[in-house]
Amino acid sequence: MEMTIKQLANELGVCKQTVNNAILQLNLQDTLHKVGNKYLLSETQILQIKSQIKTPKTSKSTKLTNENKDDEEKTQETTAFFEKSTKTPKTSKSTKSTNEKEKSTISFLELQNEILREQLVIKDNQIRLLQEQIGQLTNAMENLTTALNAEQALHAGTIQKQLTEHSVMDQPSDVEQPKQKQGLFSRLFGRKES
Repeated sequence: MEMTIKQLANELGVCKQTVNNAILQLNLQDTLHKVGNKYLLSETQILQIKSQIKTPKTSKSTKLTNENKDDEEKTQETTAFFEKSTKTPKTSKSTKSTNEKEKSTISFLELQNEILREQLVIKDNQIRLLQEQIGQLTNAMENLTTALNAEQALHAGTIQKQLTEHSVMDQPSDVEQPKQKQGLFSRLFGRKES
């Protein structure tokens, strides 16, 4: 039974990048059967890849870490493979070898292109999640600011009320009239009030 790289990755509980790395390590990229824009793996290839990976299902955080490690490994393998495939042969079979290497390089580049597209989708999802988190944090900050402003207004009202009550208590009653200030001339020559 044939299956796509994605189907195999889902079955094994790993990312497609891990399956693609196993394909490269086993040098199966030349033997993959392409239908449309997907590669189909034969039962033999599936068994080889499964034995190469030998990994149980991982958690989401481990999966992201593995994807980052796989990205680094993939870049190194891609560079090595491309350098190896672009060397010109020194034998009389150079035309045939060159065509095979060109086909191999093309299929590898198509595979690499598919991997990069998948990585873009993953990065887009990560960006979307980060944007959602930023939105949630912004809303939380706005709610906190509103609550702090309300608390500040309540506190200011409480202080104003206390000051008003305190000043009323300090004012003299109607019985006690404050003495009016008299100027110097009035005090010396002025009338005396009774």
